[in-house]
Order: sequence, then C-alpha cells, then structure tokens
Amino acid sequence: MSRKELVITGATGFVGARLVEEALARGYAVTALVRDPERVAARNVSHLRIEKWSIGDPLPVVGQADALLHLAAYIPADLSDARQAARCFEVNTNGALQVAIEAASQGLKRLVLFGSAQVYAPDPGAASETSATFPVHRASYYLASKLSAEICLLAFGRANAMPVTVLRLASVYGPGMQGTGMVPAFLRTLAGGRPLIIADGGQYSVDLVYVDDVVTLALRAVEKSVDGVFNAGSGRSCASLEAAQTVADVVGGNRALIGVEAAVTDAAARGFRALEVAKAAKHLDYRPRSFREGIEAWKTETGFAEFEDTQGQR
Repeated sequence: MSRKELVITGATGFVGARLVEEALARGYAVTALVRDPERVAARNVSHLRIEKWSIGDPLPVVGQADALLHLAAYIPADLSDARQAARCFEVNTNGALQVAIEAASQGLKRLVLFGSAQVYAPDPGAASETSATFPVHRASYYLASKLSAEICLLAFGRANAMPVTVLRLASVYGPGMQGTGMVPAFLRTLAGGRPLIIADGGQYSVDLVYVDDVVTLALRAVEKSVDGVFNAGSGRSCASLEAAQTVADVVGGNRALIGVEAAVTDAAARGFRALEVAKAAKHLDYRPRSFREGIEAWKTETGFAEFEDTQGQR
C-alpha cells in the first residue's frame, strides 16, 4: 500500500512544524511548502519533500496528495493598523482561495484551512460553530481576512466538489512556540524564580489549547474525511491568574511570587470566549487536554528547555 500524502503550507510556523513532525511519525509522505527552506530542521527522511513557495506563487504539483493543509498566513506586526488590511485580504483571503483553485484544478482530494476562533462575537457563553462571528473588538483586519477565507473556501469547495475542513483555533501553546504571549511569559518568569505581576485583576480569560491536540484534530479530519467547520479549543476558558498558578505548580515555583494588579478595564471583555468542542468530539473523536495536562505534557517532553537560561537563574 502506498503512503498517504499531505501537503502542508506554513510548515515552519509553530503549529505547522509540529504538524509536519507528527505526520511523518504517522507514516505520511509530506510536502512542506515554505518561504525559507533553510528554516526546516534537517532530517534524513525519504518521505519528506521541501519546496520553496510563498502565497501568490504557482502551486507545485500536489494533485496526487490526499489533502492540503493550509496554515500559511500574513499576520501584521500592528494588528490595529488599518493600512495592513489590504495585505491581510490579499494573502489570507485571496491567496488562500487561489491555493484552493489551483489545488482543485490538479484534482486534490481535500483541503484543511486553519482559521481563528477569535472571529466569534464577544458573549459570556461558550461559542459553538454556529455562534455569531463579528470580529470588531481587536485585530479586526486580520481576523476579517481569516473569516472571509473560510467563507470563500467553503463556497468554492462546495461548488467544485472538493471537501473543505475549517479548524477554528483557540490560543495554541506548547513545545516550539515563540517566546511571546501569556504562557511563555509565565513560564519564563516563574521558572526563573522571579515575581510575576498579572494585570486586570487576573480576570483576562482565554481558551488555551495544547498544540498536539490541534495537530491530532487536523490529521483526524483528513483520516475520517470530514468537512465543515470545527472548533479546536480545550472546551473551557482559563483566567490569567488560574493559568499563572497552574504554571507555578508545574514548574515547582512559588505561588507567592504571583501578584495581581487591580482591574482597571473590563478584562473579561478583552479576553476570548471558550469554545464548545462537542461537534469535534462527536465527528472526530476529539478529546483535548486541560491546561494543566498540557503544561505537564510540555514539561515531560522538553523539561521547558526553551526557558533554560532563565531556569539557571533560580
């Protein structure tokens, strides 16, 4: 039996690199489409092909692949800059649609688009796949371009008999992520034995999902040939204070190092909704980890080597 083949764009990104590793481990043949092939870790793997490619370039030959997983995207440095809107739509919407058009013309069997769960309109309750989407509260130009990509690809796939799966990702964390954002900051500070001050009364809340759960969900969508929109989150929100306390416990830090500033804004409104994951659980056997389980898995795998410089200051 021949190997199943996957094409992965954005393969040097945080989630993309992890997806390549897991797909290879499961025996897939992988074509990684990347802007800079030098950034792909050297591997002596016969079933990995690396192609230099950027959104807007002609798509290489992919028609024999079982699926194309599209992660490549443009994220502006300043998410509030309206002048970046045109570039966001050019790359994230028009570019993704062009990928789908070229892939379909080659006879590709399936496309998986990695979207964002931050497109949901703010609301106290958890968001299901049918909840209202209205991203005007932050990163509106980027998020609108991601949401419009979903609409365009789902419509194109339906019209051209090419199944499209959309995964709306919550806030992803885990091994290999860049050293920015809430979770890396908490790990770096608390593993280094330094005080951590949390703003907004520790109320800022977000759905935190472990990277391997997202990767597993994506590969399961390919294996089970399921299309449509699926939330990829943990199923619950985690407040910043709770996240910090969990990190402290796992790294062996002292919770007394955690201080909380008084809330000066409506922190809950500035966070993001929890995601309902019942649909993914039903159709894709999705069983995401809790935040503590994810942090413990990260520690088991790497020992938080990414933060070893700060750990040495303890």
